[in-house]
Amino acid sequence: MRRLVLPTLLALAACGRGAPARTSNPTCGIVAIAGAARLLEQFTIPQQTLSQPPARLPERTVARVAAGPAFPALVGRADSGLVIGVEGALPATLAPKFGVLVVQKGGAVQGVMLFETDPIEAAPKLGVVNAGRLTLPLLGIELEMGAVQDPACPLFPDSLRQP
Repeated sequence: MRRLVLPTLLALAACGRGAPARTSNPTCGIVAIAGAARLLEQFTIPQQTLSQPPARLPERTVARVAAGPAFPALVGRADSGLVIGVEGALPATLAPKFGVLVVQKGGAVQGVMLFETDPIEAAPKLGVVNAGRLTLPLLGIELEMGAVQDPACPLFPDSLRQP
């Protein structure tokens, strides 16, 4: 029971961070946990894994730790591909191992989800995520956002895209 309580409390606490007031409710914490899990499942669906970055990239996006807090992030390009720079310090209790660039079908970047599990082995690397002292591989997926989130509880709050 104790193992379930801590992740649930963390998700509930992180739910509304930086998001509009309408997403600050307990349901959004549960949705965030389920959405992150569903996001990884999407890698098993053919033709959703990105082999190259989208042509159009925003200057800013949102990086979110799976079932955890969200942070503003900058988007750039380097010789090795994309570079996502997370603004602010990740809590010391978090140790993400890879990021997933989430792109809506049609090409609009939604954000980057950071996972504390091992990266998906077969997925092509699009670049890196710089999060403080960490440099993580960046994978990518293109999907219909309705498959991983409830519109009332966005995984990547627009309010964090502002400079």
